[in-house]
Amino acid sequence: MSKIKLALDVVSDLRSLAESIETLVRAMEANETVPANEAKEEPTKKKSKAKAKVEESETKAPEVEEASVEEVPEEKLPTLEEVRAAMADKSRDGHREAVKAIITKYGANNLSSLDPMHYAAALKEVGELK
Repeated sequence: MSKIKLALDVVSDLRSLAESIETLVRAMEANETVPANEAKEEPTKKKSKAKAKVEESETKAPEVEEASVEEVPEEKLPTLEEVRAAMADKSRDGHREAVKAIITKYGANNLSSLDPMHYAAALKEVGELK
């Protein structure tokens, strides 16, 4: 391949990346999840089919987005920092082994490797320690 052809390929990839980032930002602004078919655009040389897929997904997107809004839980999920602070407090209060047991209960060796989906349950258990 010539250098010009490679440069054009890079430009095409950058444009595709920019479009993906723009879609992500719009979804984040709307506080909604990005549908899988919009987030993953397959790189193809047939522009008309790719555009047709994007247009089709854009027409379907409002239905998916409305369902996502309804599924969002009302309570705020705890962050790693919140869980870390609670565990550090309990650890200082003499519950170090109990805190470690809670972390290993959810399949992690340390708090950093704990799956975020377990933060709420782990925080609740730490709060129950006396």
